[in-house]
Amino acid sequence: MIKAARLEEIETLLRGASFLSTQQIADALGVSGATVRRDLDDLGSAGLIDRVHGGARLVTDPDRGQEDALAARDPHAEPAPADEPFDEVLGRNSETKQRLAAAAAELVAEGETLFIDIGTTVYEVARLLSGRHLTVVTNSLRVAEALGDSAQVRLEILGGEYNREYRCTQGQAVLEGLGRLHIDRAILGCSGITEQGTVRDTDASQAAVKRAAVAAAGDSTLLADASKLPGIGAFTALELSALDRLITDAPLPSALERHLSRTSLEVLVP
Repeated sequence: MIKAARLEEIETLLRGASFLSTQQIADALGVSGATVRRDLDDLGSAGLIDRVHGGARLVTDPDRGQEDALAARDPHAEPAPADEPFDEVLGRNSETKQRLAAAAAELVAEGETLFIDIGTTVYEVARLLSGRHLTVVTNSLRVAEALGDSAQVRLEILGGEYNREYRCTQGQAVLEGLGRLHIDRAILGCSGITEQGTVRDTDASQAAVKRAAVAAAGDSTLLADASKLPGIGAFTALELSALDRLITDAPLPSALERHLSRTSLEVLVP
């Protein structure tokens, strides 16, 4: 497919969805994720789409041009990052991520079985747990890399369909694998949290993995810095009320705080 045809097809796909991940677009077009990222950059530069972490969405009025599209966003909000390499995203807000990760790692007792989600913040948790006597279940290849050389950690990698965009596994095999396990503690990340307490994700398959992990776990913790409030994500992963605690780095928006006051969720701000 030539480039002009791909760009037109991407716009058509986005008209039928509020958000599509880079991987979803690549699968639909039968091209690589790198090709889609370049195409999305071109469409974003033309003001036809909004580039957001994990993919893109169509702007409300494609005729207003790039400058008007940018001006229509919250002027105080940082631009949403595009699909950047994991290591570059890892370096953003690294001190905050490490502080949240340290608080989560302190909750973990020796000998526990953990599920560790995908994402850069929970990856920091994995790095802190290297050398401890634990069983770690994950679908994240980056988490596996962080713990693979630790002789004390028993590592179980959930097999399934490989997601190149997020460097993880997904699909029915992952969900069934989680369903066969008893997990002491699930440590999760997310793309956003609404004021009504809905945990958002940019990928439907990963949203399903989060739900399965919480169902299998005796205790569940979500890590989300202030940029995730409300964050992004077209897919509902779960409700905060289904979790045991939230670890964040700033006071919650007032509407979300009022909503959570009616739940038993513990909120930690280290």
